[in-house]
Amino acid sequence: MQKTVLITGASSGIGADSARLLIAEGFNVVVTVRKSEDEAALVKQYKEKIKIVKIDLTQFSEIEKLPQILGDLGVNQIYGLINNAGVALAAPFLHQPFSEIQQIFNVNVLGVMKVTQVLIPMIEKNGRIINISSVAGKSAAPFLAIYAASKHAIEGFSEALRKELILLGIKVIIVAPGSIKTPIWQKGFTEIKDAYNQTAFAKPFSLFMKFAQSEVSHALEVSEVSSVILEALNSENPKLRYAPIPRKLMNWYFPKLIPAKLYDYLTAKTLGLLPK
Repeated sequence: MQKTVLITGASSGIGADSARLLIAEGFNVVVTVRKSEDEAALVKQYKEKIKIVKIDLTQFSEIEKLPQILGDLGVNQIYGLINNAGVALAAPFLHQPFSEIQQIFNVNVLGVMKVTQVLIPMIEKNGRIINISSVAGKSAAPFLAIYAASKHAIEGFSEALRKELILLGIKVIIVAPGSIKTPIWQKGFTEIKDAYNQTAFAKPFSLFMKFAQSEVSHALEVSEVSSVILEALNSENPKLRYAPIPRKLMNWYFPKLIPAKLYDYLTAKTLGLLPK
């Protein structure tokens, strides 16, 4: 019998590639998208091989209806829930619009929690909840305060939930990538590229943007994350946390090996954040 997996946010990036891989591997794949054009594109690409739920994951009353919507699609039980939907917007926190902060938390945290709470009763024993976190869930960079906070929240949520759901035989797994070649950052950067030019953070923010965009040349292919997700679904004894991170020595181990105050100083010096 085919295992059913639900992936949130499958219009592009990790969600789209995971859908591609899991369909190829014989899973029954259900995805959520927000826009009609994304729904149409997936129907055109996969036809009857995929089930699609068009839903705004910031509208929690809509999420309440997910079990009924899935039932109407013939899905009464799922093996895997992949909480992938997310947004990333960089900004100096002092000047970041609060509406933007709310948007990030609504999608990256509250949407994830609501979907999970509503769907846990549908997850079969030995099923999996895979929460997509980020390297930012453990190590926060300047100008990513809110994104990092949202991913720190997912890390804490996942750790507690993992222990609670031992009772139900459901495994909770974190997948926390570093830089990946997906549209999420390009979307965020295009929106805010010149938004803070009139603030004291103009030059440091510009330097941060250039650095972040240069990371694209070192970023992992999205398929490397999809492969990790497949492993987490298939393994009898999956890891608690997967961290596919490019240049892992510099991006993961180095910040942990040196004193935090020194790392802060080096970061501030690089980005022009030292006081004059």
